[in-house]
Amino acid sequence: MSDNKGNKIRRRYKIVKPFRFFIFVLICIISLVFTGYGILGLARADAESLTEYVEVKIQDNDTLWNIVETYNAGSDINIRTAIYDIYEVNNINAGDIHPGDIILVPIYR
Repeated sequence: MSDNKGNKIRRRYKIVKPFRFFIFVLICIISLVFTGYGILGLARADAESLTEYVEVKIQDNDTLWNIVETYNAGSDINIRTAIYDIYEVNNINAGDIHPGDIILVPIYR
């Protein structure tokens, strides 16, 4: 658009409803972030590294540390991480295991 002398007229836009505009921009940003995570594969689960579980019967003087070392000797998994996974899978705490209990121990490859 131009005036009578050929000069361009600059239009000024006004945001009539700032709250709606803010929500629109926020939704766009969130959509872009989730799309980026999906495309880059950052949202994939770590369960791919778990291959199987083995049932272990707790014996006298067994500790979770020793059990993890026994069943995951060849892997490079952090023992504390593996113990945490045992807690999560079996829904237990450290003081909940007793001789005779059977727990699931993840085997990492």
